[in-house]
Amino acid sequence: MRTQVVLTVDTEPSIAGAYEDPERNAPLLHEPVAGEVDGKSEALGFLVETLSQYGQRATFFVEALHTRYFPDHAMGRYIERLTAAEQDVQLHLHPTWLNFRDGEMLPDSRISDNCGELDRGLLAETMEEGAAQIERWTGRRPTALRTGNFSTSRRVFEAMSDVGLDVSSNICLAVAPPKEPELALAGGRHEIEGVQELPVTCFVDRGPVGRGRLRPLQVTALGGGEMIALLKQMHEDGSKDDAGVAVIVTHPFEFIKPGDFRYSRMKANGLVQGRLQRLCAFLAEESDKFEVVPLREAATQAPLDGRGAPAIPKGNPLRAFVRAGENYLNDRLP
Repeated sequence: MRTQVVLTVDTEPSIAGAYEDPERNAPLLHEPVAGEVDGKSEALGFLVETLSQYGQRATFFVEALHTRYFPDHAMGRYIERLTAAEQDVQLHLHPTWLNFRDGEMLPDSRISDNCGELDRGLLAETMEEGAAQIERWTGRRPTALRTGNFSTSRRVFEAMSDVGLDVSSNICLAVAPPKEPELALAGGRHEIEGVQELPVTCFVDRGPVGRGRLRPLQVTALGGGEMIALLKQMHEDGSKDDAGVAVIVTHPFEFIKPGDFRYSRMKANGLVQGRLQRLCAFLAEESDKFEVVPLREAATQAPLDGRGAPAIPKGNPLRAFVRAGENYLNDRLP
């Protein structure tokens, strides 16, 4: 059987310092989403072009509450490009945007940006608002959710069931371990409160920085060869009945160098762009072993609960060392 690979893209504006200095720092949308450099979109545009080149569909989790600050058409123009390219558009939520209304910051509102800290009722209302916005953009109601910051709890899954969102990728154990120990999931497929959850796949890092800790399969965080080696390992560890699923995360802004938190000196991030191109080329060449699918399609397989969790992949020290060196140099080169 083929290992299913889900490429997920969290697509969102940036608060960009508005809380610290609202008079000088307005939130930004086009810069972190389009990442336009010399008239070319090096962020979302680059992603769509690369995926289209290799005939692959990703799941774009688009943040929807930001329309309390930005007009609908600001993100709508990018969703039009995604739907024209037949990419999968699903719901992403950052509750921090509940602190805004009609383009203005509410002076006394300090709602947490972490969904896992909100009560079930507010979560359900927020999810319903976001789902309705995605439907206005795309003409169809979303069925899947990813919470902002990977903040989650059982209440989140309960609220999802309340509003009919039945697929999620809310957990990234390497980034935001949930408080409930039963939600400490590093990969695979799981049923939680009637929701099919596919966590971002994490592996054990063996590099010079963070040795022994979990690290997510994230395009900007791994060398191209390192990502491919981990996917091969996962495929080899799969069974004849289920070769498993790998959920990879990225963001449009990972493919540019912003210059600063206000995105004032943007340029293409050639290293990270090359990693995505190498990954997509590998998956296309090895299509007999790997199948790139949207999140919902991967969720149609039976959850692993009761059959044991998948083995957590383990990194390679040499590849991790190369990645650390690449990232160090790339972060310091103009």
